[in-house]
Amino acid sequence: MNLTNLIRDCDFLELLPENPIMDFDCGDNDLNDFFNHKALLFQHERLGQTYFFRLKETKKNVCAFTLSADSVKTILLPGSRIKKIKELIPREKALQTYPAFLIGRLGVSVDFSGQGIGSQLLDYIKIYCDDYFPNLVRFLVVDAYNNDSVLPYYQKNDFSFVFSSEEQEKENLKKKVAGDEILYTRQMFYDMKRWKEL
Repeated sequence: MNLTNLIRDCDFLELLPENPIMDFDCGDNDLNDFFNHKALLFQHERLGQTYFFRLKETKKNVCAFTLSADSVKTILLPGSRIKKIKELIPREKALQTYPAFLIGRLGVSVDFSGQGIGSQLLDYIKIYCDDYFPNLVRFLVVDAYNNDSVLPYYQKNDFSFVFSSEEQEKENLKKKVAGDEILYTRQMFYDMKRWKEL
């Protein structure tokens, strides 16, 4: 079986009214609904831009993602986590807020699962941000689904938790979560300076 390579085998496309995403299925109903029906409205409201990869040969959609402007606000973090965020930033350049892009939605078609597409996609997002916004984006951030398949995926791709534990995240974000109920998402970040220095 030949594994799909995003750069070699696909076209990278910007979502436009004349170039929509159709029949995309990543196995998550919420993400499918967003990419197939809501992403253009999201863009119309200037809330984020969606991009996708489509196989050149068959025109099948392989994966999609949305980027939005965001920031990492260290003023909201406990001391130990501020240190983790700022570990590569010189003391004289320390700020309370750092520019970031939010990967607001990300999905890989079920037809291409198990081929490493997700990791290729995150690498491409890093390249894209570094090429087009080299001095504007210090961090990539994501509110990752808090489950055993999504969190390790981001960790494998060098994303770190903003908060050291789920309990710390609940406390600092004043989440109203009953008892032992888990958070729906966990905040994670990637420092683009690491990518630049690879």
